[in-house]
Amino acid sequence: MSAPTIFLINLDRSTDRLAQAAAVLDGLGLKWERVPGVEGAKLDPAWLQRTNPTPAPHNEWFRALTPGEIGCFLSHLKCWQLIHERQLDCALILEDDFAPKDIVSAETLSLLAQSAGQWDLLKLSRLGKNAPLVSRLSDQIELCRWGQGPVDGTAYMVSRQGAAKLVPHREHIYRPVDFDFKHHWERDLTLMAARPDFFRQRSHEEAASVIGGRTDYRRYPFAQKMAVYLRKWRYHLRFWLADALGIGRKRVL
Repeated sequence: MSAPTIFLINLDRSTDRLAQAAAVLDGLGLKWERVPGVEGAKLDPAWLQRTNPTPAPHNEWFRALTPGEIGCFLSHLKCWQLIHERQLDCALILEDDFAPKDIVSAETLSLLAQSAGQWDLLKLSRLGKNAPLVSRLSDQIELCRWGQGPVDGTAYMVSRQGAAKLVPHREHIYRPVDFDFKHHWERDLTLMAARPDFFRQRSHEEAASVIGGRTDYRRYPFAQKMAVYLRKWRYHLRFWLADALGIGRKRVL
């Protein structure tokens, strides 16, 4: 099997990121396709409010998403739709602030792609410590269970069956895309991760964030801020009960 299809998410205004990402991917000899990112700030405010009602009706999240977060989610959704529409076995999805590890090559990515029948989503960055081993793909590469630990949407693979689960029922967007992955029971997702990490997210010093505003609630007036923190604590408690104990798990609403 050849290396998987690679989708690179990139905003039209982020030409510097595109140039840097292109140089890296081309230097590795990888074929890739740019997916124009959705600029959340240009979306209709009334549509944004309908799409991300706040507070979330079933405590899916604790604050309103920023337009940038909604745009980011929609950008990833475009990639899942492409996998689903083209009936790809799998694809690698990269945000344009990725940086590859030494292990990345057409051969190692192809090896990961060959395991696509085992997972719906394969995380390729920030694998948490002590992730349980599932199988060994080579002397270098292992597949591990993932569902806890750090999150980001920098680099991951989605299989054909994973895309079919991720695409439907997107009338509302309640969480950032990376946190949405952690609620795997909602879409019956099989989550795995590769060890070692294949990619990392470049730091804010290397590539400034294009999402912004995620911690604005910390500067709210006291009463308003406390209301957000209360929802945040409630969300994390409910998530822990569902994730660790299976209590209160729900399928897609």
